[in-house]
Amino acid sequence: MRSAYNGTLEAEIARLNDLGLAELRRVWEERLGTPPAIASTELTRRWLSWELQAQASGGFDATTRRRLRRLCKAFRADPPSTTLPDSGPRPGSILAREWNGVTHRVIVLEEGFTWNGKKYGATIRMRAARQSG
Repeated sequence: MRSAYNGTLEAEIARLNDLGLAELRRVWEERLGTPPAIASTELTRRWLSWELQAQASGGFDATTRRRLRRLCKAFRADPPSTTLPDSGPRPGSILAREWNGVTHRVIVLEEGFTWNGKKYGATIRMRAARQSG
């Protein structure tokens, strides 16, 4: 059964917040088939929400599926040394955010960032990328 991503799907996903693990598994079974053997209510709820949205919108595009398969293959081959490729903002990007009435702009460089006229090195960029992932 395919849902259109609209208010109905949003309401259905919102209702998942009121369900326990057994009820979430029942919804999963009805909508998607056999649920995964997860003991976490929160993880099941999040995964089910994603699956329902993916079912409605078509899921990952082909490029993303290929990238995930490559990452999975690399991890299986050598788990301890597998690193994710840089997926942070690209050089030249301008990041802007207002904080306490002040707009802050950060410019992404090849090797780091600039903010308020001061350059910050690539090590800060790497640390920020690790913390966001």
